[in-house]
Amino acid sequence: MKNIKKHLAVALISMSTMVFIACNSNSNKSNKSNSGNSESNSSTQQEQTKVEDNIDGVYSGTQNISGLELVSKLTISGSRWSASSQLGYDSPEYQNGVVKGNDLYDDSGMIKIGYVSGNSVNINGYPSMRK
Repeated sequence: MKNIKKHLAVALISMSTMVFIACNSNSNKSNKSNSGNSESNSSTQQEQTKVEDNIDGVYSGTQNISGLELVSKLTISGSRWSASSQLGYDSPEYQNGVVKGNDLYDDSGMIKIGYVSGNSVNINGYPSMRK
C-alpha cells in the first residue's frame, strides 16, 4: 500500500515539474504579446471573475487502483481550493492551492496542477471529479 502511495507521489511530482516547465515557457511568450490596452485587460479580469464564481463548489470522484478505492474530494471557494484523498483504509491526505481562472495551482501559485472544465475537475494525482 505504501508502494502505491510512493508511485502516486512520484507521478504527481513528475507531472507538476513538467507542467511548471511548460507554463513557464508559455508565460514568457504571453508576457511579450501582452501589450494590449488597459480597457481590454479590465474586461478580461471581469470575465475571469465571472468564471471563478461559476466553478465554486464541491467536486468528488473515485478510482480503483489495484483493488483499492481512491476516494477524492475537492472544494473550490473563490481563489482557493482544498482537496483530500484516501486510498483504501489509509489516513486521508490533504492538499491546498490557488485558483486562477479555471486553472488550479499548487499552494505557491507557481505550478499548475489541474483545471476545471464545466462540472468536472482534472487534477494530477487525483481521479476525475464531478460537481
